[in-house]
Amino acid sequence: MADSRRIEELEKLLQEAELRAEKEKRRADASEEQTSATTLYEYIAACHHLVSSKFVVERDRALTSKGSITNPRHKLCPTNLRPWPNFIEQQRIASGALHDAFPERARLFETRNFLSGLGDRISRRPIANEKGLEYFLHNSVEDPVRSILHQLKEVEQIRNVYDMGGGIVFENHPSAISDIAEEVVEQDNLSLPRTPHHGRASNQLRPDQICVYRSDDTASARRNMVYVCEYKAPHKLTAPHLRVGLRPMNIYKEVVNRKTIPTSADPDGRFQYHAERLAAAAISQTYHYMMEGGLEYGLLTTGETIVFLKVDWQEPSTLYYHLAEPGPEVSAHPNNFYSCTAVGQYLAFTLLALGQPGQRQEHGQEERRLAIMGLKTWAEDFESTLRSIPASDRLAPGDSNYEPTTYRGTNRSPYPFRFDRKPVTYDDEPDVQLVRTHSPESSDDEIGRRPPETPSPAERRAGGGAHGSRRSRRIQAQQSSGSVSRSRAGQATRYCTQKCLMGLVKGTFLDMSCPNLGLHSSSLDHIDTRLTSRRHPLSHAKWLQLLTQQLEDSLDNGLTPLGEVGSRGALFRVSLIAYGYVFICKGTVRAFIKDLQHETAVYQRLRPLQGVSVPVSLGSIDLRPMNKIYYYDHRVYIVYMWFMSWGGYKLDHLDLADHVGAKLAAKTLQSLHTIHQAGVVHKDVRRSNMLFNPETNRVMIIDFERSLLVQAPRRALGQIVPNKRKRSFDVIQGKLTGTYRRENRYAPDVDKDIIMAKSVLFELNWYTAKQ
Repeated sequence: MADSRRIEELEKLLQEAELRAEKEKRRADASEEQTSATTLYEYIAACHHLVSSKFVVERDRALTSKGSITNPRHKLCPTNLRPWPNFIEQQRIASGALHDAFPERARLFETRNFLSGLGDRISRRPIANEKGLEYFLHNSVEDPVRSILHQLKEVEQIRNVYDMGGGIVFENHPSAISDIAEEVVEQDNLSLPRTPHHGRASNQLRPDQICVYRSDDTASARRNMVYVCEYKAPHKLTAPHLRVGLRPMNIYKEVVNRKTIPTSADPDGRFQYHAERLAAAAISQTYHYMMEGGLEYGLLTTGETIVFLKVDWQEPSTLYYHLAEPGPEVSAHPNNFYSCTAVGQYLAFTLLALGQPGQRQEHGQEERRLAIMGLKTWAEDFESTLRSIPASDRLAPGDSNYEPTTYRGTNRSPYPFRFDRKPVTYDDEPDVQLVRTHSPESSDDEIGRRPPETPSPAERRAGGGAHGSRRSRRIQAQQSSGSVSRSRAGQATRYCTQKCLMGLVKGTFLDMSCPNLGLHSSSLDHIDTRLTSRRHPLSHAKWLQLLTQQLEDSLDNGLTPLGEVGSRGALFRVSLIAYGYVFICKGTVRAFIKDLQHETAVYQRLRPLQGVSVPVSLGSIDLRPMNKIYYYDHRVYIVYMWFMSWGGYKLDHLDLADHVGAKLAAKTLQSLHTIHQAGVVHKDVRRSNMLFNPETNRVMIIDFERSLLVQAPRRALGQIVPNKRKRSFDVIQGKLTGTYRRENRYAPDVDKDIIMAKSVLFELNWYTAKQ
């Protein structure tokens, strides 16, 4: 008996030990799970459950933002609002590409432990304004999407299907020359009172917008905007507002110009009336920037809801929408919830917007201009619409049942891809290019059904015969009319030389070494390069007249943005197509026209140095008399252009031997001294304002918009040059600044110019204190 009890005790102890070991193993596994990097689907799930689900709206009205009413502005307003018919099918295609191509077990993303902490921090910050919403969206959606796409661009199958480039950037900092940049706003405020110019927005209030850009590649700074996001605080634009307010409608007829307002006797009708006005005002603002940016895609989000938007540029007056509510959708589709999360839906939408390699269509300046000319405007903004609604009418009636949008019964499973076959296109039937597989799903998520044969907007119009858009035909005619001109412009791929453009301005001779010599005149096809007295085929005045006419005809032909934006302007590569002259343009916005005009005056003072120490100034053109705007970037409206010769390469891109660098340093300081001798103080001699020109074999100094025009020093300074036996630039500096100290008050600015120049040259290892 004692032995039996002893055996039972031992078995019990063994059982307890096994339970303890199992419990410890579970604890260790759970700890490892929390601290290990996550796979793609673990990451998407964790972002939803640990971060997005912590979204909290501030309900205390005393703590929420009220918003500021801007001056009434004329937003571009879509005529028709229509549901996006095949959005979910396109979303499934993108999710399928992601599902089939990405390594399933690769642990490349943040840990659950990190995401759990992030969710805790978010839960303690209820959303009370757009700034709080920005913080939430950046951490819970945008940064995860950017991180996933960063990994996706390394997957060859995905690169074959989507134009990944160097990845994407969610940019919330305005360009230095956008109409909401600090200096631009300050300049505009100095010119008040004024009327809205070209329908542009009042820029007294920074909008809550994010632009999503695709970079060309990892080595390039150039990037293209793929869509724009608009934030609206969830206490201002609620989910019931969007559920009721978004419907097929003629916005201008049924909202903007509606005459009757439901009374308090019809609370549901009154709520719907206000919901339609709020929803239309919100999406019209996003639509406005989509049209200016030549974008097909955009979205509006409150954090709880997302409205995905699309413009078909064959019918630009129609805006297509899809309302997504990730939280309820995840609950309604448990077996395919990855595709329903905010991260999953943003990710699929971004892939859709990126498009297939080489297939994404650019909508140029003339196409935008013609489309905008055919649109109506709405002189009301979202905040003023919201303020006009009594507080009692902003909430849905208590007995109303505005159910969340979940698309229950709609298949949300990803389409599997065959990557060894031609990639699917969005207008194709999905089951033609895709593999169907069956899986144990709930009844509303079964894969066995054939996708609905919903025609795309273009397909519906193709069946409509004579109902095509006249404006679309005008746009197509405009595009085709420039094809010949673009072909000729493409022949001139290199910039004209300094000597060529200087000869043009002076009305003298062509440069026989200019790479575009044969294009400057048809009579020069068989020119004898030994001749040195062949004059330019047209005067500078005629050249400027032809360039003006070219820009008036089209802002697309012969004008290529270079992706470089400074504090006062953006750079373009320009070709005068008829004669093959190729040069540079600095375009600027209305607020900085005076700065460019000042720079032109400085170049006039430096005329003897043009083509040697500074580029050749070729004149300016104002686009405003043409009633034209170059929509350069989000809220960047170029209206004034100044033309010059190409200055050269950035100094960072040079790899020079020490003795070559020392010679360039000497020539650079010489150039700066001659600029000072001409009575110009630069005041901004940074590395970015110094270029190496291989034609002149010296550094050119650029960007004089901040410079000072002062009285030139006396002629005696002309003797202050380094002789062949003694290259002491410190001596020159002392004599020069000494003269300035005796004759004017700009000596400190001259000293600063020289110190800044030497600092740049020292950083490049071109200059030492012994020189």
